[in-house]
Amino acid sequence: MLLLITTIILTTSTYRYTNFTSIPNHLHQHQIQTPDGSHRNKTCALLFFGLIKESFQSISLPSIQRNILTPNPQCDIFLHTYNLTSTPLNIRNLEVIPRKLNVSDAFLLTAGAAHGHEHGHNDHDHVVFEGMDSFEEKRRGVMERTRKFFHRGWGKCCGSHDNMIKQWNSIQGVWDLMRQYEDTHMNDHDHDGNDNGNGNGNGKNKHHYYEQVGLFRSDVYYTRPIDIFDSQAAVPNFAHHHGYNDRLFYGTHENAETWASKRFDFINTFEELYMYPFNHAELTVGERIRMLFGYKFKDGYHSETFVKKLMDHYGVRVKLKDHCVWRVRSGQKILVGDCDGMAGFSTFGDVKAYRPPKDAGGGSEWSMVVEG
Repeated sequence: MLLLITTIILTTSTYRYTNFTSIPNHLHQHQIQTPDGSHRNKTCALLFFGLIKESFQSISLPSIQRNILTPNPQCDIFLHTYNLTSTPLNIRNLEVIPRKLNVSDAFLLTAGAAHGHEHGHNDHDHVVFEGMDSFEEKRRGVMERTRKFFHRGWGKCCGSHDNMIKQWNSIQGVWDLMRQYEDTHMNDHDHDGNDNGNGNGNGKNKHHYYEQVGLFRSDVYYTRPIDIFDSQAAVPNFAHHHGYNDRLFYGTHENAETWASKRFDFINTFEELYMYPFNHAELTVGERIRMLFGYKFKDGYHSETFVKKLMDHYGVRVKLKDHCVWRVRSGQKILVGDCDGMAGFSTFGDVKAYRPPKDAGGGSEWSMVVEG
């Protein structure tokens, strides 16, 4: 396994750096079956959320273009990010040096996208830069409430907890942006005398324009092509932490709506029905027996377990797909150990086949990193 040797060497919260820029370029030609394009006539949207980091243009964006945009060329693109000028400090992730951000790089993602300009829409209509003042004003009540039940496994409150709420807000923000466009687009079609989806032959629902929707983090590295039409509800099959991996989702409009837009409304239900208590003495007998066999309950607000409870509550049957997604830390560090255990990503020989081009990084070196 990829982490077998490194976990012997590394202690918690340390990194091992490996520069693979000298690897022969032919290893980029890793063969993988790409989507067949049978869904090219269907409407779809690709929604991106989270930070635009300093490595977006050199590392994350090329992987998005190659593995998300290219397999889904007809899809419209939307993005929500935060209007920051430097990276937030995160001691838990060892991101302790502020680095300058250029959030306008977000427009590189939407430039030349499938959406047209026939009704006065342009690339800027598909991107939202939200200021932190706006976020804090909008989510202050949620932050104060949920901080009382922060997940203790993340350490002292409240850095990781607040980042989770910021991610939820970004997901909600990009979903709302897409819905605004859907409403405008369908109204435009009505004014043109066209059918807005009630019998137009394309299978569109009269209440929404897009048939299939994918949601993706914008600050990561995607290793292989993803066809968002291959499932009605899918998440990547790694790093579930007794829940569902929360780095991406794709599926039908209805299922994507549950994943993206019902989190804040689900808080009451989660606390009343599903949230495990801090005091393990309050667990049921059955839950205590499960703990004896090694099951670890995630108390408080833990992102992956929250998402699984959300999807299960609304009856969404999620498929687990072998999509490997590597996190990218400040300083152009790619966490290649993220998918350890997934076939094709568990040895250094495996991960080298998916590395970025050796000139990525704008002339500066990037590192493939194992976090232990």
